[in-house]
Amino acid sequence: MLRLNLMPWRERRRARDAYRFRVLVIASLLVALLGVMLLDHLARSRLARQIDAVTAQQAEVQRLDAIVAQVEQLRQARDALLAEHAELVGLRARQATLPGVFLGLEHALPEGARLTELKALDGQFRLTGQAASPAVIARFMRDLQAAQVLQDLQLVHLRNLETGDEFVLTARLAAHGS
Repeated sequence: MLRLNLMPWRERRRARDAYRFRVLVIASLLVALLGVMLLDHLARSRLARQIDAVTAQQAEVQRLDAIVAQVEQLRQARDALLAEHAELVGLRARQATLPGVFLGLEHALPEGARLTELKALDGQFRLTGQAASPAVIARFMRDLQAAQVLQDLQLVHLRNLETGDEFVLTARLAAHGS
């Protein structure tokens, strides 16, 4: 009977299987390493894209904030211009009424009375003058009320002097009453 020694054959097979196992383990470790590196690269590129998007959004927000600031400045300038326009319209309206006031004063001023001072401030008039008697002052006040140029006419002060009676009247413009 022939005796065959199978031991070297088995050992070669075991060595070959061990070599294959090592190669498979190393290959699977390399594939896993490449997979991890690929996932890391994808995550980093996604993070970079998100950072770029956030940076772009922040730049857009800053641009819009600058535009909003400009709009607010323009709105304030517009409000200032509207206020100036309203003031100019008011001045123009008062300018148109002043000739009528002076004409009414001229027609209402009776003989024996004269105005020494006329002050106008915000539609309020203060008339200071002298008259020959209190009756002349009363007639002057009646004529002013009849002319309807001034409203709320009031005698503030009446003083008897050697040269005549000094008087102070206050009134407001009829146009400012409404």
